[in-house]
Amino acid sequence: MSDQGPPSKDILGAFGAMERPIHIMGGQGQAYRSGHIVFKPAKDDEETNWIAEFYLAVDCDGFRLPKPIYSSSGDFVCGGWQAWEYVEGEHKRGQWIETIEVCIRFHQAIASFSQPAYFDRREQNPWVVADKVAWGEMEIEHHPRIAPYVDQLRKCLGVIDERSQLIHGDFGGNVLFSESLPPTVIDFSPYWRPVEFAVGVIIADAIVWEGAEKSLMEVGDQLDNFYQNLVRAELRRVVELETLHQIYGWEMLEQIEAHISLIRAICDRCD
Repeated sequence: MSDQGPPSKDILGAFGAMERPIHIMGGQGQAYRSGHIVFKPAKDDEETNWIAEFYLAVDCDGFRLPKPIYSSSGDFVCGGWQAWEYVEGEHKRGQWIETIEVCIRFHQAIASFSQPAYFDRREQNPWVVADKVAWGEMEIEHHPRIAPYVDQLRKCLGVIDERSQLIHGDFGGNVLFSESLPPTVIDFSPYWRPVEFAVGVIIADAIVWEGAEKSLMEVGDQLDNFYQNLVRAELRRVVELETLHQIYGWEMLEQIEAHISLIRAICDRCD
């Protein structure tokens, strides 16, 4: 998925932006900032509108959420773009415990929200497919480079009966910390899974990509049936490598090397 370039002057004007857009990190490499407004492509209008309304409805306690911005037509999507309030803060490696604490507070705040009606209609993108495969709701043919690791993780799967709710399924890299303000949760990735699964994704990502010690897994000992959620979190990340390769053609398969050490640690606990 390549960058489609910045929003046009008409799009900027529709959301009240005045400054020349500059490319920024985030939004899968397709985000732009114009003054106090951040623009991202709206790949699914229904989901974009739902997330915008959802963010406006959340009662924030100990965290912040950016505000979605209406276009001049009164919609949250215009010409394939969405716009959000720019918020101060940055992602900081190493603040994994703080991130987990924010994750739990955030999910307590949204525990009463219903499953979005559009879930059954949404595009079967690489992340949705990988999530369903990890939870045994879909089968795909696994690439030979990935299949052995999928098999290893599946041997660790057991029964899981935690209550599912609306979760942010990509939390770890989407919390911005500020010295003077509460942390901000951005780029909501909606799934209907246990909260412990969202924590599992944070821990798996921290170990695989940010140099966290495997002892970080012990944080989950305080959570119900955490280990089974961690197995599924890592399984989803592994399957994403091949679904991104299969659906978008991204060169992802060699990234399995970064996962092998964590997979071994998970399998050791399984034994």
